[in-house]
Amino acid sequence: KVMMIRPLWIEVDQKALGDNFKAIENYVGNKVKVIATIKQSAYGHDLISIARGLSAKGADFFGVGSIEEAVALREDGSKAAIIVLSAVLAEFAYVFLEYDIVPTIVDSGFAQALNKQAAKKGKTIPVHVKIDTGMGRLGLYHKHAHKFIAGLSQLKNIRLEGLYTHFPAADSDPEFTNYQIEAFNTFNAQLKKEGIHFKFFHCANSIGIINYPEAHFNMVRPGLILYGIKPLNSISLGIKPVLALKSKVIFVKKIQKGMSVSYARTYIADRDRYIATAAVGYADGYPWSLSNRSRVIIKDSSFNVAGRVCMDHIMIDLKERGDIKAGDEVILIGASKDNKISVEELAAAAKTIPYEIISRLSPSIPRIYKK
Repeated sequence: KVMMIRPLWIEVDQKALGDNFKAIENYVGNKVKVIATIKQSAYGHDLISIARGLSAKGADFFGVGSIEEAVALREDGSKAAIIVLSAVLAEFAYVFLEYDIVPTIVDSGFAQALNKQAAKKGKTIPVHVKIDTGMGRLGLYHKHAHKFIAGLSQLKNIRLEGLYTHFPAADSDPEFTNYQIEAFNTFNAQLKKEGIHFKFFHCANSIGIINYPEAHFNMVRPGLILYGIKPLNSISLGIKPVLALKSKVIFVKKIQKGMSVSYARTYIADRDRYIATAAVGYADGYPWSLSNRSRVIIKDSSFNVAGRVCMDHIMIDLKERGDIKAGDEVILIGASKDNKISVEELAAAAKTIPYEIISRLSPSIPRIYKK
């Protein structure tokens, strides 16, 4: 049981999560492996519970952002393949062998350390190599990576399982993304000529999966769409939102025309009205930039946030609605009978991206999992 004295919680719809995973599998086809990307605490949804839910739906390959997340999954009993989608310092190479985790290799120093640790244990470890085709973040630039990978192929205790890259602009620059796909194909063709072969090839994130089917190869890495969030409004994959953020009204009062609400007095009442206070603020991950810009749902009706978002409170302009009382539910993200607020809407109001909205929700907010 989750104790919720302060009325703020997140609801996670496990059925929607499973349905989304199956929709992605159906979309890419049975010849394409799906890495369920659950990094950064499954985009704020909670790492362990999401991994369990996805495993129950057949997910057997997870992508995480750190060794710590991978170890947490193993200690929870996960038998899935787990890849760390980031670089790790050479001194921690031993952890990959200890917990049977798939590393990303981007430099020879780490590769040498990994090979040494594998040799000590008499094991061969599968690895995925990341090359840079334009993201500029991790991996050697593809035009300079042949010699590096040829060297990796000579390491006896490393098995080259996967080759991948990342799209920085699959939602905004098709010309550049097509260049990346071509560069990736050309690079792999050259490796094959040199007798270097990988089992898996993956480039496509959520928007890449939708917009570039030629980039599915035989493995994809869905993130945002797994959680029912659309990187583009035009996406029609049948996915459903997984997360709802809810609070309750904790206080209501009537104010007079000319009175102010919250810090810096950015909200001045233009007439007598009711103001409600709800238990959520920027310390919980509800962005300060939503001050005077967002809305909430109470009793299936929409009301605007009044004044600045505080550390642990927001105020809500109820207009003339004197029927709303302390204890009434406040939907910050989610749906009522005839109204809804999406993560995408909140991100647009905050002038940010959906990824930031969900990944910054505080881990201390209780999560309730609806099966």
